[in-house]
Amino acid sequence: MSTEKPVLGYWKMRGLAHPIRMLLHYKEADFVNKMYEQGDAPEYNKDSWYKEKFSLGLDFPNLPYYIDGDVRITETSAIFAYLGRKYNIDGSTVKSKIRNDMIYSLTVFDLYRFFDVTYSDQFLVYADFCAYSLLDVFNQFKPGCVDSFSNLKAYMSRMSSLPTLKSFLNSEEGMKYGPFNSKYATYGGKSLQ
Repeated sequence: MSTEKPVLGYWKMRGLAHPIRMLLHYKEADFVNKMYEQGDAPEYNKDSWYKEKFSLGLDFPNLPYYIDGDVRITETSAIFAYLGRKYNIDGSTVKSKIRNDMIYSLTVFDLYRFFDVTYSDQFLVYADFCAYSLLDVFNQFKPGCVDSFSNLKAYMSRMSSLPTLKSFLNSEEGMKYGPFNSKYATYGGKSLQ
């Protein structure tokens, strides 16, 4: 078995890896947060990733990736499924595992139907990190937007108060104010740079 630290690889932004980072910090995992830097406009050079992309032994080279000894995973949902099983936060019963999978899918694929989040300390699952990250981004773009939903406001408070997660969220690595997406992303038709 490998004694090397697991590696999470992604761009130097929040994006798809942020909820994974949250989960790992919550579980106090000792891991390497490998962040690839994009170049500036107009080229947005991605050589930092491209020079390593095919040398990591990944079956489907892509970002994010997670390497844990002999385990080499790409695709966000596969990484969450692995970490959920590894840290036993994928649900304690078949019914709770299914609910976790549905909440995860809602936060990733069907954002407009996502309104019934009911995390409690005893039933934290990996979908909670995706849900929190999504709601936090909403709050960054429209501060206070969840405040009129008491369940969402309480949920955000409970999640951000978890000691190990709070430490991460308040650190530089937590990227509270972004970047949320790549350097070439636009918002409202305008460049973010």
